[in-house]
Amino acid sequence: MRLKCLGGFGEQGRSALLVEGKSCFLVDYGVKKTVGEGILGELPLKNFPELDFIVVTHAHQDHTAMLPLLVEKGINVPIYATPPTKEFTITYCESWHKNYEIHRLVPPYDKQSIYELEKLFVTKPYFQEFEAGKGTLITFFPSGHLVGSAIVYIKDEKTIAHFGDINFNDAINPKPYLDFDAEIGIINGSYGDKIMPKELLEKKFIENVTSGRFNVLIPSAALGRGQVVCLLLLENLSKIDKEIYISKSIIENTKRVLKYPHYIKPEAIGMLNKLVDSPYFKIIDESKLNDLIEKGAIFIAPDAMLSSGPALKIFNLLKDQPQNKIILSGFLAPGTLGRKLAEREVSINAVLSLSELKVHTDLTDNKFIINKTLSNAKLILIHHGEEPKSTNLANKLREKFNLDIRSPHFGDAIIF
Repeated sequence: MRLKCLGGFGEQGRSALLVEGKSCFLVDYGVKKTVGEGILGELPLKNFPELDFIVVTHAHQDHTAMLPLLVEKGINVPIYATPPTKEFTITYCESWHKNYEIHRLVPPYDKQSIYELEKLFVTKPYFQEFEAGKGTLITFFPSGHLVGSAIVYIKDEKTIAHFGDINFNDAINPKPYLDFDAEIGIINGSYGDKIMPKELLEKKFIENVTSGRFNVLIPSAALGRGQVVCLLLLENLSKIDKEIYISKSIIENTKRVLKYPHYIKPEAIGMLNKLVDSPYFKIIDESKLNDLIEKGAIFIAPDAMLSSGPALKIFNLLKDQPQNKIILSGFLAPGTLGRKLAEREVSINAVLSLSELKVHTDLTDNKFIINKTLSNAKLILIHHGEEPKSTNLANKLREKFNLDIRSPHFGDAIIF
């Protein structure tokens, strides 16, 4: 069996893993958000043999946004995913294509390829084992990261658990299912060897939001982080003395998430409905932004990395006044404005705050995963983590478990 790291190893973004065993298949094919001459993102490696199928862990662009390029190159194979992942993958690909048009750049694929991609999807629910091709069996288990996100459990020449993006503490999505064993594990290294205490991070985040600044901008993804931030504010309304304005896309995606009640926590259904109906969350009218800013408000809008969207427009209106605050709460890809701000390559007069919220597994979680499912694994690979985070995590886990735990890089191949 051969594993080829086409992207997302030793880096965060453009996740793509080629598996060659009984079948030849891809797990994910995303983009790495960057901003450069004529591009908005780095692609995974493109040279691979004929595929039998593709499987998708979840819909985020760093896992899916380059799938239409494969279609354009003539790859016409089944693409397996959960029903929510299918729907939101198409949305994310459309959004990625539109970003190129907004920046007056040539998109990496034709828009028609997105609709051809949609025809290739074969949806499967959680917990249903199915044969994907040539004797390869796949099961999707909840991963707790995004509506429909999955741990991909593979039975081929070896058993493989690709954990994708996984989170034990999400307010909306069910906890990851770990009642299985695997010989090979691909685990998430987003936080390296750090421990991310959820409650403390959320407490600090709310303190940040309510710190007395006149306007506060929280750039957030329209699906996932946007809902998480809104629900956190909803729980803490008594501490907030400003109007809250959110992007229309956050509410629209919340309604779409509610179409999949079997893929979210039962208790989350009520919270999300409360968010949709809440009079405390008003929709941003971009034509009236100057008026809203004059009064002072909290703004929640995409994109989370300040590379595009209404958040970038609001940022440009707030950045020069020291009474305003920008709160960045998640991963910021190299080359994006958010990353340049975080690394002080770009200076602003507004207060900049880095107040991360936990949406992936930390060191404690990864130890738990290994104890639960990978204690007898022959190989564990760290995925979805920048260096030196990935190597630090591999070293820490290797010390603890005395297993073959590696941090491969973009382009590496492992024969097993």
